[in-house]
Amino acid sequence: MKVLILSISAGGGHGNAAEAIKSYIALKAPKSEVKIIDTIKYINPIIDKVVIGSYLKSLKVSPYLYGKLYTYSEDDYTITNTISSKLIEAMTCKLIPLIREFKPNILIATHSFSTEMLSVLKSKYSMNIPCMSIITDYYSHSSWLHPYIDAYVVSNEDMISKMIFKGISKDTIYNLGIPVKPDFNMNYDRGDTLESLDLCESKFTVLVMGGSLGLGKIVDIYKQLANINEDIQIIIITGKNKKLYAELSKIKDSSSKETRIIGFTDHVNKYMQACDLLLTKPGGLTITEALICKIPLGIFSPIPGQEEKNAQFLLRHNLAVNLTDIEKCGENIEKLLHSKDALKSMVENCSKFSKPYAGNDIFNLINWLVQNKSNKSSFTEEDKIYEKNSPKTFFKSAEKYFLKTALKLFEL
Repeated sequence: MKVLILSISAGGGHGNAAEAIKSYIALKAPKSEVKIIDTIKYINPIIDKVVIGSYLKSLKVSPYLYGKLYTYSEDDYTITNTISSKLIEAMTCKLIPLIREFKPNILIATHSFSTEMLSVLKSKYSMNIPCMSIITDYYSHSSWLHPYIDAYVVSNEDMISKMIFKGISKDTIYNLGIPVKPDFNMNYDRGDTLESLDLCESKFTVLVMGGSLGLGKIVDIYKQLANINEDIQIIIITGKNKKLYAELSKIKDSSSKETRIIGFTDHVNKYMQACDLLLTKPGGLTITEALICKIPLGIFSPIPGQEEKNAQFLLRHNLAVNLTDIEKCGENIEKLLHSKDALKSMVENCSKFSKPYAGNDIFNLINWLVQNKSNKSSFTEEDKIYEKNSPKTFFKSAEKYFLKTALKLFEL
């Protein structure tokens, strides 16, 4: 079996989902060949640098504006969506040589952009290969929803009704969950983990995270935690944010609470399993990992847009407490620590929504699609004629326009 996974490096979740699927295929079908493509970077590294750079900058400098664009783009007929779709359509043709050379049995998208590209490949270029999209959040934004996708993998049942309303066939929606790597399900002894950090096994332990980029008001959260009256100990994972690591390292020296600062780590599950409460931004992957580890959540600094929708899901199902009012964070955590029933209820709810075997279930779905949806040829003969005669200047002009527009956004 040959599998081509189209990911995009905007945050860690999309890439991690792609790597998780690759790991499960390697376990279940070791003779398979799996290729993961950072899609926009593959098409044009300059566009990728501008797009991803603009995205990350907007999250740091103007998250409010990003949230407005996210909400605005929920409507299928906005100017923004029309321009975006035209540019994605123009870029998609660059994937055709790769697909013809690799000859995959299935294509999988872990980002909304690459999902739309799969739809374009099927509609405009008459591609016959089965396509799957893995939605890596807990809300089905319209940017993910396109025709001709053979299977949508979603994280929870709440997403399904909206997808059907938007025209997605119920038969193509699979509530299997967001995949995590197989080794995430390894069990670690809480005592051993805390002992390795020189922390006390019997003390209530709080883990603070800000995703792979270490975003959010983590410093403010830590200051609030340090001032509460309860006897707690704290672990903070700063991800790739070296500036945050350095700042927290200075602050912890004067803190009354035992604190350990950890940079980027591949063993998040080990620290989650050792803790009693996780304070975090509500990214899709982090939520999935927390549910698997059955750890109650306190959510702060959600990115306006998808993470706000993720937060709404968590709060609606009593999986988390809301800590977006940072000034009252310490007070709200103290209340939670005094309510053992509330903590117990959240742990039980985590079990209801946890999908630790998502990767295995998705592999089975991939296998089924390959066996039942595959065709002998990747593209129709009509498409070969169309591609041969299509004007190359169209992509070049679209590429120039895209770069010009994106650079203006990046300068804001």
